[in-house]
Amino acid sequence: MIRRTMQSVIVFMLATVTFVAAGQRPVHVMIINDDGVNAPGIQALTQVMTADRAYRVTVVAPAKNQSGTSNALIIRREIEVKPHAPIAGAPAWSVDATPATVARVGILDILKNDRPDMVLSGINRGENAGLIAWYSGTVAAARESTMLGVPSIAFSLALDWHDPHPDYAVAARWAKKVVDAVRAHGLPAGVFLNVNVPKDEAHIKGFRLTRGAVAVDLKSYFKTVRTEGATRWLRAVWVPAATPGADTDTGAMERGWVTVAPLTYDQTAFRALPKLHWVTGLTAPVARAAAR
Repeated sequence: MIRRTMQSVIVFMLATVTFVAAGQRPVHVMIINDDGVNAPGIQALTQVMTADRAYRVTVVAPAKNQSGTSNALIIRREIEVKPHAPIAGAPAWSVDATPATVARVGILDILKNDRPDMVLSGINRGENAGLIAWYSGTVAAARESTMLGVPSIAFSLALDWHDPHPDYAVAARWAKKVVDAVRAHGLPAGVFLNVNVPKDEAHIKGFRLTRGAVAVDLKSYFKTVRTEGATRWLRAVWVPAATPGADTDTGAMERGWVTVAPLTYDQTAFRALPKLHWVTGLTAPVARAAAR
């Protein structure tokens, strides 16, 4: 029953809107990523969005690759912001900062007098499903934008890492369907979408609404690659978790679905609150001692 309900929701959600009603202004979209302003993924996403007159696009992206920086913010140095050559006809800006910082610079500074209606992050080089989403700069840019009150979507493309030329244009076409649906139906307050496109387009089955997988890595450790005296150089080694359930983003993507996982920045463990009632009892003695 739950699966049928989720499938019905995603079918409704992804009904596309591809025209602008008479007199309706274009939706202003800010496109960002973590792979850098010159990455092919952001160019493909910008290309598909600028081709539709229902949208007006501004690109605000990191000056260089910032993968894996999560929600890190630049707060202790100056941030260089400069115009970039147009991308697919859209005005573009280069910001020397992490994706979360770039999102804030774009919304609060560059576009403060022309606030975007929506933020699109990606298309990332490699999937950002499961717990990987916590470390992703692509997902972080969408999360940060949502915290600033702008509806946001993160897009990632799973890769065959032996393929030097991933087809971001195909991923962009799948991404566009989600953007059109959000334009038509909106998003709940405080919620953003994490979308992952499988690497084999020929076997994509369609869209699937999922939860984010929480399975931990099978292996995670650091390997020493060289030493000089007491100094060591390490390299991270990890093996992804075994394939989780079909209702998770990781599991559904591996089964050929474009996954749409609704995420939120509220990290409260609500189910744990009743079990932590003892915390209230810890504060009373402290308060009485302070009163004396």
